[in-house]
Amino acid sequence: MDKPFLYDQDFYGWTQQQAKALEQRLVMELDWEHLQEEIQALGRQEYRELVSRLSVLLGHFLKWEYQPEQRCCSWFLTIREQRRAIHRHLRQNPSLKSRIEEALLDGFEVGVDLALRETNLPLRIFPEHCLYLFDDAIADHFLCDTRQDWEG
Repeated sequence: MDKPFLYDQDFYGWTQQQAKALEQRLVMELDWEHLQEEIQALGRQEYRELVSRLSVLLGHFLKWEYQPEQRCCSWFLTIREQRRAIHRHLRQNPSLKSRIEEALLDGFEVGVDLALRETNLPLRIFPEHCLYLFDDAIADHFLCDTRQDWEG
């Protein structure tokens, strides 16, 4: 079956055929154009994962700061979970560190939306720009100390 046709009509089949061609080093069987696209897409997916984790973390920071009376174990655990996931993701993808500032800005925009949705506070309450430094945000002791048990 024609490689581009297989890519468009049966993506899973295409991936299996390409994996087999790579394994057997069958250079002529490789769909170079689509392989390049898919590898680039995998990289974008890793960046989106970082932004997603940061948006949840930053959204919970905003909730933590702007609704202190609502603080709960669930927020505490979400902050802890996201910090750990970000550390793990960066260990597995160290090249993403070159995009930390961009990811922090992208994550903050989504984090504000999360905080708006979950607090019912007005937009004007939240800062327009991210006030958190990345190294602070992922530090266990910053803002919400997740080094110890939840104490409400």
